[in-house]
Amino acid sequence: MNPAINKTTIDNIMPLFEKYLKTLNGVSDDYWEEHIINAEFYEITINEKSIGYFSVYNKEKITQFYMFDEYLNHSQPIFKKVLEKYKINSAYVSTSDQLFLSLCLDFHSKVFMQAYFFDGTVNVGVRPAEYGRDCLFEVDPNEFDDVKTKTGDFFDFVSKSLLEQGVIKLYKLCEDGEDLGYGIIVPNKLLTQYWANGMITLEKYRGRGVGRSIQMHLSDICKENGYIPISGCWYYNQISKKTIESAGRFSKTRLLNITF
Repeated sequence: MNPAINKTTIDNIMPLFEKYLKTLNGVSDDYWEEHIINAEFYEITINEKSIGYFSVYNKEKITQFYMFDEYLNHSQPIFKKVLEKYKINSAYVSTSDQLFLSLCLDFHSKVFMQAYFFDGTVNVGVRPAEYGRDCLFEVDPNEFDDVKTKTGDFFDFVSKSLLEQGVIKLYKLCEDGEDLGYGIIVPNKLLTQYWANGMITLEKYRGRGVGRSIQMHLSDICKENGYIPISGCWYYNQISKKTIESAGRFSKTRLLNITF
């Protein structure tokens, strides 16, 4: 089999892309999505018939590889050809993506643990939030500069215009007029049933249940709007992991950074 590979766009392969999304058996957050949305797409064809596609981020990292089931017996040599032809150095692959994960492991040199993805599909019983919902307020876009001053580079991916447009929702948890921490809701662009929830607690208020309370209230906001709350955190950030789990979310999915 000698497949042809042609550069394309996500719009041109949308039917393929939608089939791919249905194969995933776990949640994935906005960080994962950005490495797909901002990637370059390539279609795989045989005799001008589309059989699959893949995406490459920043010219060197493969972030998707999908083929129709009836052609999967050819997937390994085609994947190898892709790695060699496009000089792919690494992959971001979710453990919810069985085919892509398997192929990456076939050719890997090292596997690095990148992130946890947390699922809020199931209502896990947890103790009440330390701070009530009445302590949570939406941040006015005009307050955003002050928030960034207090939180460093944590919200570098957020712009004031996104807040003004309502694309992203930013919240603050307050007590006695003091900001204790901040939470953010980022709607997923690909797996649109999910809203990703993030939080940061200001250093002097850590260890008091601030982050946990924020996560619990953001979760309620998601559910009230008909969406499933999810979260992600760096694999080695055990404090964030414990905070998210204590708010009632669980993780059965990992993001791996695999080098070839």
